Amino acid sequence: MIKNILVTNHNGDIIGATYPKRARGLIKSGRAKQIDEGTIQLTDAVCADAFSVNYMEDKKMANVIEFRARGFKLDENIANGKGTRLMVTECGESVECFEVAQGGIATGITKTAELEKDKDYVFRFAIKSQFVRADVAESSVSIYFKEPGDGYTYPIDRADKNRFKPAVCKKTDDGIFRVFELPFNSGDDTSCTISIQLHDMTAWIYPAKDNDAYSALQDIDYDQFRQDEIHNIAKTLNNIGGSIGGTLNDIGGTLGDTLNGIGEFAVGVGDKITKAVTDVFSKSADKEAAEECPKEEEAECKVTPAEEVKEEVKEEVKEEEKEDKPETAEPKD
Repeated sequence: MIKNILVTNHNGDIIGATYPKRARGLIKSGRAKQIDEGTIQLTDAVCADAFSVNYMEDKKMANVIEFRARGFKLDENIANGKGTRLMVTECGESVECFEVAQGGIATGITKTAELEKDKDYVFRFAIKSQFVRADVAESSVSIYFKEPGDGYTYPIDRADKNRFKPAVCKKTDDGIFRVFELPFNSGDDTSCTISIQLHDMTAWIYPAKDNDAYSALQDIDYDQFRQDEIHNIAKTLNNIGGSIGGTLNDIGGTLGDTLNGIGEFAVGVGDKITKAVTDVFSKSADKEAAEECPKEEEAECKVTPAEEVKEEVKEEVKEEEKEDKPETAEPKD
């Protein structure tokens, strides 16, 4: 019989594995509850402590399959998957890792491992990743034997829930660093395929050191990391929005000043045009008046109506005096 039922404590941490018959007995006695087909959660603290001790002993005796980037290759069954093996510096040491960095697509890396029958194993690796959007598919590790689905699946990344707890979870300057220890039993099989499938995320997968080697890094819960990242993104967007708003206000003020200047300039030009047109029409009127009054008649043209009346009066007076004067008698011979 195979220990193929995972056992977790009340926090959801994997603390061991047990046989199906033993799992049914724990559930029946009320010391555990079933989470899914392959997982139970212990509700009895004493029982959980005992499982934790046994799990640590089992881990020491188990065959540990450590991640090595050279042993993995891109999964040919995933179209457009992209990844690169490269050397990086991590925690002050050079280490070979597998980098996947792309958006909107899935990437998988796989390897085949040789096993002994009916033996407990632990697949162990470290992964550093960045923020995962809320609408992406779940990233996971699959360990299967004859074909996909014939084995175990470990959900390691989902935007709304961290479903498989890492052994180490730390915050770094450029993301979150975790160490996963995935237990499984070989059963009747002598080989297995290990497949790491990542969806729409940037990540670096490393060999894991002893867990104590990461003690200097800041502990952080995965959900808290996501909340912090969402807060930072919102803060960045607010800053960008404020900067854009300030720039637009500056542009609006400058544009307003420019338009006011253009308006004042236009008014000045309009006044000048009006004056110029008025002068033209005034000069034209003077010219027409001059043409209607020739030079030889200039004197008459310059006589005002009052002077004309005076002349007429003088002429009338002369005529009246002439009429009133008596006629002189002619001398007689």
